[in-house]
Amino acid sequence: MKKLIIAVAAATAMLALNAQDDDFDFESDDGAEIEADGDEEAGDDEEAGEEGETKPAKAGKKHEEAEKSYFILPLTSFADGKCEVLVPTKGEWQTVEEGRFYPLGSQYRTIGAESQLKLRFGMNVEVSVKGNSALATVAQALGGASRTVMLDAGSFHMSLPRNMPEGKFFVSTPGFTVLNAAGDSSYTYEKTGDGDKCFVRCLTGNLSVKGRHFDVIGVRASQGFEIRTSSDRLFTGLYGKAGDLNVKLDTGLWETIDFETHERTSEQRFADFKLSPKTAVRIHRAVPEIGENLAVTIMTFDSNGNRRDRYWFAENHFESSGSEIAVNEDSDAAEQAKKKAAESDDTVAVDADIDEEEDDSSSDDDSSSDDDGDSDDSGSIDDDLDF
Repeated sequence: MKKLIIAVAAATAMLALNAQDDDFDFESDDGAEIEADGDEEAGDDEEAGEEGETKPAKAGKKHEEAEKSYFILPLTSFADGKCEVLVPTKGEWQTVEEGRFYPLGSQYRTIGAESQLKLRFGMNVEVSVKGNSALATVAQALGGASRTVMLDAGSFHMSLPRNMPEGKFFVSTPGFTVLNAAGDSSYTYEKTGDGDKCFVRCLTGNLSVKGRHFDVIGVRASQGFEIRTSSDRLFTGLYGKAGDLNVKLDTGLWETIDFETHERTSEQRFADFKLSPKTAVRIHRAVPEIGENLAVTIMTFDSNGNRRDRYWFAENHFESSGSEIAVNEDSDAAEQAKKKAAESDDTVAVDADIDEEEDDSSSDDDSSSDDDGDSDDSGSIDDDLDF
């Protein structure tokens, strides 16, 4: 029994090594083989009944095939210019060989503005690298249900099926992760003096971006934005470039009290912000002297650069959570505030007119009384002078 187990393990290891070392012509018969496998599986599901009758295949079979569309190892389908790879088991960079499989966990780089590299993870899953760029695949167990690529620098194009299931392909950077991507998308990732920045653009389909204290939900075709992250990961900036994007911002823990039972509970709350061109979200974090919970301040800015909303909190603590919400000029509250302000101005104007009239009347009365007083005094003098 032990000899049988050892023989099976050795055969499995030899198959894995052959998959990495043998060249593979992607454009030859691989697609036909997958189609043949699909037909064979469909044939198993279609049980023959009477002559000329077949049982329908199971529903959702195409969706299941899309989930299983990954190769065991990524394939280098195209390489032009100076393209190099660093395999985990090797200690030095090697020239990429077109048509060759490389293990997950390998690092790739293209040197020169004209260099290009294409990696195929499946029949309809391809990552294109152009110019001076670098990326890596994430190591995982063979036969895993998802794939992840990590961007390091340069320009990248992801081509995925439009019906790509959620949680099957990820694009990772130190500051954020792209998830639930489907269709085509492009990324321009650049290192800056104090961190990095990346322009994310959805060309077809959709994608979502998740980072610490923020989520950009449902980015669709022709929409794009820029993410900037400091090297210490204490600052994150979101800047709108194309389209109106829905951003979900973390506002910390908030305490609620049940007035009937007097029970106190804390819940995580979020705020929605529309990231349009020239608008921005800035997230500042500070490391406390004691403990590991960061102090966070989130500010939103309109297209004119004016600050609108502000949220502040300490992670995992509701005692220090607070917010300042700007009144939307298009909201009903803003209209009511304007009406009240106008009414108050009218009231002040009417009161001022009444005061002026009262002042005029009082001055008239005083002048008339003065005239009467003068006449009386002159009469008394005449009386005194009349002998």
